[in-house]
Amino acid sequence: MNREVKTHLTRDEVVKLLEIYNTIDAAVDDSLEMLDIRLSQLSELRDKSQSLRVMFNFRYPMNEEGNPQHWRESVMPDDPNAFYWKEDKDNE
Repeated sequence: MNREVKTHLTRDEVVKLLEIYNTIDAAVDDSLEMLDIRLSQLSELRDKSQSLRVMFNFRYPMNEEGNPQHWRESVMPDDPNAFYWKEDKDNE
């Protein structure tokens, strides 16, 4: 299975990356200055991380049985352990 890794970005994608950077930077600054973080900042960080996941097609790793491991760190889309949904051909 040959999976491509995204290596070229459009200007709109770079703007999204800038938004993600600014969100992370603001949350870290607030955390360091006030030793606190707002729940809204955590929610925004989650939203931005999902944007990155979609943009670069980051995948969950799979275990030996081929099931996704959502709690582990994501992997590149071309990683041999990257999880992809496989259609059940027997049920068609």
